[in-house]
Amino acid sequence: MNQSTLLRSTLLTLMIVLAVALPQAVFAESPSTGKRVITDMLGRKVEIPDPLTRVALFGGPTGQIAYILGARDQLCAVSKALKASEMLNRFDPTIRDLPAPRGASGTINVEDLMLSEAQLVIAGDLDASIVEKKTHIPVAYLESDMRRGLDLLKDEIRFYGTVFRKQARAEKYIAYLEDTVALIQSRTRDLPREQRKVVYNGYGPNRLVTLAGDSFMNERIELAGCRNAAAPIVTGGKKEGLHVGLVEVSMEQVLFWNPDIMVIDFGEPGRLFQEAKWKTMKAVQNRSVYKEPVGIFIWNRPTAESAVLHPLWLAKLAYPDRFKDIDLREEVKKFYRQMMSFDLTDGEADALLNADFDVKFGPLQRKGNK
Repeated sequence: MNQSTLLRSTLLTLMIVLAVALPQAVFAESPSTGKRVITDMLGRKVEIPDPLTRVALFGGPTGQIAYILGARDQLCAVSKALKASEMLNRFDPTIRDLPAPRGASGTINVEDLMLSEAQLVIAGDLDASIVEKKTHIPVAYLESDMRRGLDLLKDEIRFYGTVFRKQARAEKYIAYLEDTVALIQSRTRDLPREQRKVVYNGYGPNRLVTLAGDSFMNERIELAGCRNAAAPIVTGGKKEGLHVGLVEVSMEQVLFWNPDIMVIDFGEPGRLFQEAKWKTMKAVQNRSVYKEPVGIFIWNRPTAESAVLHPLWLAKLAYPDRFKDIDLREEVKKFYRQMMSFDLTDGEADALLNADFDVKFGPLQRKGNK
């Protein structure tokens, strides 16, 4: 045996001895010791494990993106709002088994988060800053406020696609969104501005909280070929108890706007028809008051589902003749089937459009007040 052969034999023997002697856990960990760097939505560089298998995703509205991307198996913790979604519980009962360390914005149970063994936390600025201060878990920041338009939503989808390595699924959703936008615009762009329906979103028990001109909703209403009654209002900054983009208005202001369509998120439209203070408003006189639909999340948030379906829903309400070939029930079923692999029945699609699914989140929607 020459010296080279003897050396190789000795090294092989040594490797076998080490494999037997060292704890198995050391070798089990070796595949996950890789790293990669991602750029979050604030432009920060974040080093994360590769492969990435345990992500804590905080924020009720944004949680649905994991389903659009087919990345549900990579979630190890979510927000209470996502976990409480009635519709989501129907199609993914395993969501009940996930820990929910994040309650309302700024409320994080750090112990529960640590127990989830998250490799990455994705969150808005307030929640993300808390996690950074109290743990050593890598944190990716979202751009999180009510001013997010469709361009920023596309950026968010692509960001998630990179994080979860689901870029093709991200582009599939974006193509679906753009096709829907093109369809709506092809039927509304020729409407003279003075003939466009005026829409007022009247949220909360008193119907006097609305989404202003600097909110995502302004873009959605315009896309539907309508005008936002509150478009002239710019919120500018945050107000105690309200997100940026939300504003409280007076009854006198709403009556002055005299909208053609009113959308509520609390109670039943029929109640307004019986209240004397609303009787002079055009939307009430024409029985054009509607309840905001609720899917995985209520559609008065800048979510991926509402970005596609809300403008189509509103456009058909406002201009039924221009969209008479559009069956909203079928459009709802098609979206969730193609984007999330959820097969809704006709009854479930109707329940979504009628806001019969429950959702627990924030000042704009409360349980038990349908």
